[in-house]
Amino acid sequence: MKPRLLAFLLAVAMLPFGAWAQDKAPAGDAARGKRIFAADGCYECHGYAGQGGRLTGPRVARTELPYAAFVRLLRQPPDEMPPYTAKVLSGKDSADIFAYLQSLPAPPAPKDIAILQY
Repeated sequence: MKPRLLAFLLAVAMLPFGAWAQDKAPAGDAARGKRIFAADGCYECHGYAGQGGRLTGPRVARTELPYAAFVRLLRQPPDEMPPYTAKVLSGKDSADIFAYLQSLPAPPAPKDIAILQY
């Protein structure tokens, strides 16, 4: 894990969860968010279904990050991801992307994937 990413994750872990627990995402349009996710190239690193990849970007589908933390990562990413400032991606756009990512189905449990059974 890269040092900057590790430092960021540690900082996030030390923040009081009470403040974020009350963080409500603004209402977003998941269909519009899906279009923005594709049009702005998010899929190139995170995959069309937000599944991420070991060599590209982390999984973002059904993220457990509170909305405020999600936006902070968009605006000030800790790694190679370009920053999506408010001039590039509006608050409405980020709310729509967040709604799209939250709308994605959960991955199947490993016990339900036939190829993993032996």
